[in-house]
Order: sequence, then structure tokens, then C-alpha cells
Amino acid sequence: MLGPGRWMMLTGAVMVLVGILVRRWASRYDLKDAALDSAWTLVRGRRTAENPTAVEAKLRQIGSEPTWTGKATKAAGTGVAHMLSQVGQMAALGLILFGLALVAAGFVFR
Repeated sequence: MLGPGRWMMLTGAVMVLVGILVRRWASRYDLKDAALDSAWTLVRGRRTAENPTAVEAKLRQIGSEPTWTGKATKAAGTGVAHMLSQVGQMAALGLILFGLALVAAGFVFR
């Protein structure tokens, strides 16, 4: 049977794992990350017609909508997804930090 210290470490490890997964999900929709990735692609000289930057790819997705309403909806959805990703990033950071604190506390109560 696991003692309280081991349960704390196990719970903390699961929280860290969930935090990392949430952070990976949220980074997919973060426009700041897309801008940094685009700048880095340009600096390294990796941008070609076949390899667009992250911002160009998002703009192409918006531009591929056939109507103005579709483009506006896609742009608004991108903005909302960015805002939700910011919340997700903060939640992920909280999960990771709290999970690490539980793991550390689990070592004390072993």
C-alpha cells in the first residue's frame, strides 16, 4: 500500500504531465508563438514557397474561405483561440508548478 508521501508524488507527477499536455495543446493556437516561429524561420533563411511561415499558413487558412463572412468568422475564431490559449498556458503553468510542489512535498512525507 502506498503511503501519503508516495500518493503526493504520484499525484504531482500526473499534474505535471497534464500541465505539459495542456501547454502543448495551447501553444498550437498561440499567435505569439506563431510570430516567433515565423521570425525564426525568416532569420534562418528556411522560408520558401513550399515552406511558408506559421503566420503565412494562418493567413492562408483565413484567406481560403470563399466568403467575407467566412473569412471574418475564421479570423474571429483565430482570435478567440489565441485568447483561450493564453488562459490554457497559465493553467498549464499552474498545474506544473503545483505538481512539482506536490512531488517535493511527497519526498518530505515519505
